Amino acid sequence: MGNEMNLILLLFEGHDLHNQNHAQKTAIFAEMTAEELKMSEAEIELLKKGALLHDVGKLLLPHDILNKPGKLDKVEKEVVSEHPEIGANLLEEAGYDQRIIEIAKYHHEWWDGSGYPEGLKGEQIPQMAQIISIISAFDVMTSSNIYSSIKSIEAALAELADYSGLQFSPPLVKVFSKIVRREII
Repeated sequence: MGNEMNLILLLFEGHDLHNQNHAQKTAIFAEMTAEELKMSEAEIELLKKGALLHDVGKLLLPHDILNKPGKLDKVEKEVVSEHPEIGANLLEEAGYDQRIIEIAKYHHEWWDGSGYPEGLKGEQIPQMAQIISIISAFDVMTSSNIYSSIKSIEAALAELADYSGLQFSPPLVKVFSKIVRREII
């Protein structure tokens, strides 16, 4: 995975530094979460690759929208919301494993069915995409970015708990929160 990871990070480096760092941190937490869930070594590797690639569709979005400070307008939000399907299409064309494609496509689905692109609900959302959804949200909340202010780890965990059952899988939020409390706090 080393050469593949370097290529992905290089692509993000030229386009969007936030997403490069985000991909790296998401992959680290993905591995810890997969190990906690007792996934097989093959599943752990797929989840790590999926973590690195979950936002690959953003590489084809306009740089000025991705790096716009502050809130996006309605049209800009619609453009950004296309990145899961764009990424899934790129990965499918490149011959990636279906589970990695699903991570890219479904990491913005919500547990209550109000997410995108397909409005999947609960267990309809592939587990690996559910995991990346939680980790990605946590990283965005706790990292410096142009969209919002940084939250403390405790505040981010509280927000994950608040959205458990709405945006996120309740059992997976518990697992991830346990990992963060053990590894970081």
